Amino acid sequence: MFERFTREAREIVRGSVASATDRGEDEVGPAHLMLALAEDPDGIGARILADHGITRDVLRGDGRQDGPAGLTDDEIAALRSVGVDTDAVFARIEESFGPDALRPAPSARRSRKRGRLGGPFGAEAKKVLELSLRECLSLRHKAIGSGHILLALLRQGLPEPMAAVVAEHGLTYEEARGRVRDALDDAA
Repeated sequence: MFERFTREAREIVRGSVASATDRGEDEVGPAHLMLALAEDPDGIGARILADHGITRDVLRGDGRQDGPAGLTDDEIAALRSVGVDTDAVFARIEESFGPDALRPAPSARRSRKRGRLGGPFGAEAKKVLELSLRECLSLRHKAIGSGHILLALLRQGLPEPMAAVVAEHGLTYEEARGRVRDALDDAA
């Protein structure tokens, strides 16, 4: 099936592997595919997301990044609001246990089987890739592109909080399908 993917779709799949690796996770899931899709500068899927104000940062939690010990900015602010000097706590932890003490631990588990792209895809991510083929075929397109991956993600369902972010920004499967169909039919 992978031979039916366009160059941009292959980059999204590779990017999803990198996203999972960067986050220290063992398997690629739909969230990693969505983050890689949003990062694609020229793809139809990314343009549809951007037109709704959905970027990689928005998908990760409206720009909130995980900070020390995996805490978000909001969580750190909440601790500070009750009198916890988080900077002092973090400094003391790093002083006692080393500069990497607050970083997430790398996964100790080794994947049993690595895919062609280097990395284990979870069942839900595999289903998304399968659905992208079905979307491509149902629209009578010859190759799977980023738009088809977006449709598959919307059809399969995204994990929270990504699903809520997409809903809040008003992106629906039906609208995205129409835009993918129009964009690729015009290009043909």
